[in-house]
Amino acid sequence: MGKIVLMIFALGQLALAQNLKLSQDTLFPSEARYIYKDISDVEIITSKNSTLKLSNLWLEKPILLTLIFSRCAGICSPLISSLKEVIQRLGEDKKSNFYIVVLSFDPRDSPDDMGIFSNAFELSNNRNWIFGIFADTSLIKKFSTEIGFWYVWVDSTGQFDHPGMVVGIRQGKIVRILVGGNIQIVKLREVISELKGEFVPFYSIEKNFAFRCLNYDPETGRIKIGIGTVILFTPAILTFLITVLIFRIKNNKIKIKEG
Repeated sequence: MGKIVLMIFALGQLALAQNLKLSQDTLFPSEARYIYKDISDVEIITSKNSTLKLSNLWLEKPILLTLIFSRCAGICSPLISSLKEVIQRLGEDKKSNFYIVVLSFDPRDSPDDMGIFSNAFELSNNRNWIFGIFADTSLIKKFSTEIGFWYVWVDSTGQFDHPGMVVGIRQGKIVRILVGGNIQIVKLREVISELKGEFVPFYSIEKNFAFRCLNYDPETGRIKIGIGTVILFTPAILTFLITVLIFRIKNNKIKIKEG
């Protein structure tokens, strides 16, 4: 009887863990599920009322894409503000290497709404930033699913619930996905490097991680030797120095005897 109870308990825990994992994957899209997958070449209408396809952009240079809605009282504004701030901190040679495409997933939004939204961040005249809407609103759900983005209308707040996401796209394929309302420069540098097809030797770790071998400076993108490397090679260096010292002492003794 006891074994049966334990088995039922174990199965219950397994089901709970699987449900929790599914819930986490739904709330925070797993990058591994979407990376290198093709996305639809949807047509968009920009805030300046010009119509174009995403391929018109990604054939010219890579894209950082994010979905928002203009009436958002939550994560949308902090996300765009954070993204703008981090991009401004990049080197001048990197700022123009990609487009930032901000599309509304709200069918109610118009090009004018997105124009007002872009003006709030003083980005309406920045050629690298493109704000717009889907030309065919029936494709919003399909496109959102392709990149792992979700949104749910909440009656009690009169708002959409949705994650903050930035998707790196190169030649119509998803390269990286960043989730969260606060974009870190170290993460964005990684995405930009991959958008350019550059090899990323390692990914960022916690800033205060003790004894790491390499220190990455997110402001400059440079790698410096850390205390971990010093500790790693110290025994070998000491062994070499002691060996040289012993060898010299023996040579001196031999010379003294011969003298």
